Amino acid sequence: MDLITGAGAFATIVGLLSNFKSERSSGDLDQFILWLKEKRHEDVAAGLASNKVLLQQLTEILSTNHDDLIERFAVLDQLLSSVAAHMEGFSGLALAIHPQSSISEQAISVLRQLVDSGAKLFMEHKITSGEPDEYLLMEGAHGRIQYEEPRFMEDDLNTLVQLGLLRLELASRGSRRFLVTREAVRFVRAIDR
Repeated sequence: MDLITGAGAFATIVGLLSNFKSERSSGDLDQFILWLKEKRHEDVAAGLASNKVLLQQLTEILSTNHDDLIERFAVLDQLLSSVAAHMEGFSGLALAIHPQSSISEQAISVLRQLVDSGAKLFMEHKITSGEPDEYLLMEGAHGRIQYEEPRFMEDDLNTLVQLGLLRLELASRGSRRFLVTREAVRFVRAIDR
């Protein structure tokens, strides 16, 4: 298995792209490959040269405005740290680098309840009596999502949607449905190991 198809290939390529772009405000694919060779990453350069789809994607990425691309790298770094903060063996490193970027325990609990229930989604039920809103499991299981911090529930749900761990749909009369994703199942399995 070569470096381009092995475990960590995505992180390796993104990390190298980030380093390249932090050193140069411009640069195309040929300059990136030359830079890889100069930095003694000949194995990566050779792997890239043999993968036309990867070369096409890298060309597209490298044509992005420099400031936009640096901003995207920063967002990707934050998202990766958020996920890693809940994985054994990586949590200390993630929290040392980005102490503020962790997914809350409540958000993890909501996700775990959905995944473990076998339900396809949960539906938001707004309560007007002053009680906390309800989130009802549907399509595959029944029950309520349990949570302890109502004032942060909106923030937690937004975080899970942004990370692609939940998919948001608007239902009739403006109510929201939060659907489980494959990424959510993988994430819960990874942190429960």
